[in-house]
Amino acid sequence: MSLLDAFFNHSLHQLVVILESGADYTFKAKEAALEILKLRELEPEELKNEAIQFWEQQINENIKSLLLSKHKPTSSILSEEEMGTIFKKAFDNWKENQKTFEVDTTKYWFV
Repeated sequence: MSLLDAFFNHSLHQLVVILESGADYTFKAKEAALEILKLRELEPEELKNEAIQFWEQQINENIKSLLLSKHKPTSSILSEEEMGTIFKKAFDNWKENQKTFEVDTTKYWFV
């Protein structure tokens, strides 16, 4: 059974995960997923939207470790500008969430 046969019934989301997961999948697995996407003749916007959803979830879940490692993830579907926009949005959300954990010193009086 070839990889094309194995991946043929995978959903669009599963194929995007295979393509975008970095070293989690082999080069041949990524080639097979790309070939299946070409055979399905999807609209470019549909593929791009699925990739955006994938990266928004991944970056939001791992924003702290990405900031600490100073490693910017790359996509084989999205451009650098689109990835930068997703990363900036996730960073802004993370920063806003951090503010909720700050102590409001205006509520406490020290004598």
